[in-house]
Amino acid sequence: MATLKELLEQQKSLAEQIAKLQVEEHGKALQKVKELISDFGLTEEEVFGKPRAPRGSKAPAKKGEAKYRSSIDPNITWSGKGRKPEWVITYLANGGKLDELLINKTS
Repeated sequence: MATLKELLEQQKSLAEQIAKLQVEEHGKALQKVKELISDFGLTEEEVFGKPRAPRGSKAPAKKGEAKYRSSIDPNITWSGKGRKPEWVITYLANGGKLDELLINKTS
C-alpha cells in the first residue's frame, strides 16, 4: 500500500500532466477552428452571432402618458396604470367620478 507522501507526489505529477495536456489540446483546438474559419470564409457574426449590447445600455422605459389630472393641482397627473394615487382615492371618496379627471374629455 502506498504512503500518503507517495500519493501526494503522484497527485502533483498528475496535476502537472493534466495542465500540460490542457494547454496542448487548447492550442490544437484553436488551430483547428482557425483553419475551418479560413477554409469556409466565415465571418465573426456567422460564428458567434450578433453581438449583444452591454449590460445597462438598454434605453430607459418611457413613463406612461398622463390620462388624469388633479382638479386641485393641475401639475399632478396619473397615467391610469398601477395603483391609484392618494389624490385620486381622496377625490373618489368625496363623491367625484374618475371620468371627471380625464385630461382629454370628449364632451
